[in-house]
Amino acid sequence: MIKAEDLRIGDLVRVRKMKFCRFIIPEDVAYKVTQIISKDSLINNRSSVCLCLTNPKQNQTEYPMSCGSLLPIPLTPEILERNGFEMREDTVVYAKNRLALKPLDDEKGYQVCLGSLRLFYVKVSVIKYVHELQNILYWIDGENANLTI
Repeated sequence: MIKAEDLRIGDLVRVRKMKFCRFIIPEDVAYKVTQIISKDSLINNRSSVCLCLTNPKQNQTEYPMSCGSLLPIPLTPEILERNGFEMREDTVVYAKNRLALKPLDDEKGYQVCLGSLRLFYVKVSVIKYVHELQNILYWIDGENANLTI
């Protein structure tokens, strides 16, 4: 489950399999958050979102979902590399511009650092999921991070 306050429009998520859903929703694909509703009167004042598929060639219907139905997408080295992050020479750090992601020893996330790897860098946060990286990139650049999954 992902809390509504942890999401931004444009974030990528997955959907949990639901038995009683009026839509046929593919499960193992990424969805883009298109709308966030803090307290939805249709679902007992719980938070909800609207989602659409990330592939523009697919049906662009918006699917309303409770936040309890959302699953985060784990951040992997493949996703980082696909989005321009490169492993720095003689390190285990993925870097892009002034952002560095160092895999944690337990392989359960990445330490996020800002600055120059040679001179200094400041530890900012620990992240595990794609939407968390998207939010950090938004805070840095002020623009949506259109990541490829």
